[in-house]
Amino acid sequence: MMDSYKLSDVLTYGTKTLRENDQPEIGARFLLMDLFSLSQMDIVMNEKKLSQSQWLLYQSGIERLCENEPLSHIIGWQYFYGERFKVTPDTLTPRPETEHLIDVVKSHLKRGDVVADIGTGTGIIAITLAKLEAITMYAVDISEHALVVANENADTHQANVTFLQGDLLQPLIEQQIKLDVLVSNPPYIAESERHLMNAQALQFDPHIALFAEDEGLALYKRMIEDLKYVMKPNALVAFEIGHAQSEALMKFIHVYYPNVKVNVEQDINQLDRVLWFHWCE
Repeated sequence: MMDSYKLSDVLTYGTKTLRENDQPEIGARFLLMDLFSLSQMDIVMNEKKLSQSQWLLYQSGIERLCENEPLSHIIGWQYFYGERFKVTPDTLTPRPETEHLIDVVKSHLKRGDVVADIGTGTGIIAITLAKLEAITMYAVDISEHALVVANENADTHQANVTFLQGDLLQPLIEQQIKLDVLVSNPPYIAESERHLMNAQALQFDPHIALFAEDEGLALYKRMIEDLKYVMKPNALVAFEIGHAQSEALMKFIHVYYPNVKVNVEQDINQLDRVLWFHWCE
């Protein structure tokens, strides 16, 4: 007879192991639910059992959590804006703070707008916006591997997004695409802040998706300098930013566009997170 394992016993093992390795115990429950499509009620009722192969898979997952590997990498997906998106080691795991960037853009979005998401990664921003409104959606990334994942996510969500490989705004400039909305969550962590980051991000998120030169401002500055080549008059520009970057970015923007009114909004932790403005020369 094949071995089987009660959910309560499996969860006890996972919780104890994570506790002993100074990892959040709640990961044991999320791993169990996400690996085997179980609900909270399934765990409470404790009627379902795991097979031998499922038990071994769960053990492996717990061991990986103990090594600081993100849950999203173990199960292969992450929720964002209420939807499930595929993630891989080639992409940055979506953060809940980025949902506020979606909310800001959504409040300005109109049917028929031409929109570009720069540094799309998993494609979460572009796909979510494309599903919210009937728009022409472009998504740009320099990483070929990230674009493979983004295309898969777009297919899964049946989102109409045109993906372009290239460096920031360059693909749009080359194709003479003019935008009503530019949105971007680029790498914005300064190398000097490396010591402040948790082990998960440093070990498992791709370096190219995390860090930028010039105290994390380099990619913003390059996009700001090139806005005149891709933006329509009064078009929206919205960036996710680091919590200490708003003042420096506002000063830089006003050097190029002194008449622009720059807005900064805070996230759920009361930290500066979204910078947006309507572009004009």
